[in-house]
Amino acid sequence: MDIIQTVNLTPKQFEEIDILWNTEYPRQLKDRLALLLDNNTKTTHYYGLDKSGKIIAWSVLFEKEQDLRFSILVSRKHQKQGLGSALLTEMKKEDLVFSGWVIDHDSDLRSDGSNYASPLNFYLKNAFSIDESNRLNNEIIKAVLVRYQPEK
Repeated sequence: MDIIQTVNLTPKQFEEIDILWNTEYPRQLKDRLALLLDNNTKTTHYYGLDKSGKIIAWSVLFEKEQDLRFSILVSRKHQKQGLGSALLTEMKKEDLVFSGWVIDHDSDLRSDGSNYASPLNFYLKNAFSIDESNRLNNEIIKAVLVRYQPEK
């Protein structure tokens, strides 16, 4: 699958990603995609399509509070097929340091009641490191910061 890169999303693309977000992430994160993307600079989206042209994998790099951050989503039906790694590979091509919050426990539920499994091991396998000194622990999310730093 080819990864497509764009700076701006069309309303249809945003809607597809929002549905993917609300389906795949824990239910307490429902309808928070717009909040993630609001007031960011230097935003670049990456996505992959299924055979019908529907977005099944998406990631974003964006600058927020003078830090380069990322988020990534892959449809449950298409996980473990290399799509997440392909998205990360595209983001890594810029040779920049970037970080993101990762849920590091398996106790959250998705909107359909299914378990949300922590993707932490996925990031560790893809050359990210854990920054234990940076944790979120509030009513919405419990997560740890992971960081990608290119080898020099």
